[in-house]
Amino acid sequence: MDRRSFLLTAAALAAAPQALAARPVLEAKAVRLSPKAVRLTWNGKSTPASVFVSSDPDAPRLFMREMRSGVTSGAAELSLQAAPRPYFLVADKAGGQTRVAERILPLQGGRNFRDLGGYRAADGRQVRWGRIYRSGVMSGLTPADMTYLSGLGVAVICDLRSVQERTAEPTPFLKTEETRVAAHDYEMGASLNAMYRATTRAEAVQAFADGYVQFIDMLTPQYTEMFDHLVRRETPLAMNCSAGKDRTGMAAALVLSVLGVPRQTVVADYALTQTYTPPSMYTQQVSKGAPMSGVSTAQAQAFARMPPEVLNVLMGSDPDVMRIALKAVDDKFGGPVALAKARFGLTDAKVARLRETYLI
Repeated sequence: MDRRSFLLTAAALAAAPQALAARPVLEAKAVRLSPKAVRLTWNGKSTPASVFVSSDPDAPRLFMREMRSGVTSGAAELSLQAAPRPYFLVADKAGGQTRVAERILPLQGGRNFRDLGGYRAADGRQVRWGRIYRSGVMSGLTPADMTYLSGLGVAVICDLRSVQERTAEPTPFLKTEETRVAAHDYEMGASLNAMYRATTRAEAVQAFADGYVQFIDMLTPQYTEMFDHLVRRETPLAMNCSAGKDRTGMAAALVLSVLGVPRQTVVADYALTQTYTPPSMYTQQVSKGAPMSGVSTAQAQAFARMPPEVLNVLMGSDPDVMRIALKAVDDKFGGPVALAKARFGLTDAKVARLRETYLI
């Protein structure tokens, strides 16, 4: 090889990693259109891509069924039943690939029951699908829903509700032998009382964020046990409270943060609750005086007196709430990982094990 060819080859090799780094990461989304149809969309439309499917969330590409090939539209509609649950792999000709599944589970009586899989950690790996779920109250799950979840092999339910809430709306998983329900008795106390004194959105956001930080003390046994199950690989695991956004929202934020998922993504997952359970769903109940899950008569009356902008914060998942709460965790504990090691029994070795187990 002459000097000119050598230099050109060396330059090309040096530029290759930069070109690869500059190429957008392949990301995808799966949405169920009907009981028999799913729509996938992804970025990178100009590059031909193939779509593979399996009922195993971690199936190697070699063992997945190819559904589409050479797709350049960045979208595909697929005829697939909800059960067994389909997990997809989108792979393009440039070498990019991503795993994706339906974020919200297709349940008849579920409330905000969704998968924490698919989010990318800072190192580029994805949180495994089908391992960690978050949800609201489960008392409305139908027999068909229970059959569906049984098919997913849910091993543990971390019920973060108070004893009063669990008594009023017991989880149907108490009647199953395959799934363990982990719960601790406590009373909500004054953790969110400041919300009732808020008169503006800003005051409500701050009060709510302060309440989330108080969850760290109030729910230390619950969060510790949750992480313990995850370290022992007792999954699939689902965590839930009543609305599936506050106590569960903080739990999910802690888990994703420990797995190395960036703050922006953690906050976005928290805010996603407003898509699946809009604040209007609850504010209409308040205006009608209808009973609400986990809400006493006195609380419902207090809600009815709140300014609309305050009530919307209380009933929603305003991203500013989680941003402020996690900033407080940063300031007080040095961040979610440091908090989990100080309060929830994690060590550097356990954090490493969690990332090795739940990232792919």
